[in-house]
Amino acid sequence: MKKLMILTLATLSFMACQEPLEKRAEREATEYTEKNCPLLMNSFQVLDSFTFDKATHTFGYYYSLKGMMDTVAAIQPDQQHKILLDAVKNTTNLKAYKDENYSFKYIYRSHKDPQLLIYETTILPEEYK
Repeated sequence: MKKLMILTLATLSFMACQEPLEKRAEREATEYTEKNCPLLMNSFQVLDSFTFDKATHTFGYYYSLKGMMDTVAAIQPDQQHKILLDAVKNTTNLKAYKDENYSFKYIYRSHKDPQLLIYETTILPEEYK
């Protein structure tokens, strides 16, 4: 009985120290942006920031496009959405967030003219499940 009580208390203590998923998402997004951004993904794409919106449970990936990709005509919306959807489906380190039905928003802007929105989409839980 005493062993069961100690095991129960230890389990509860461990669970109490667990960081809630929302807090973890906020922290990870902030830390990633501070440590890594801007991050050159390839010769045409820069990850400018990574965010988390607690109210909508949405991660935001903000990119700028350079060179020949720095134009609205360079992206085919349906094809780009499918590429991003496949990436979300196949990214194993997002499992905890996907299990809790988080969304993933992708925003691409011009590197030369940051006011110019080139492409934007949101991957919703009903799409990747």
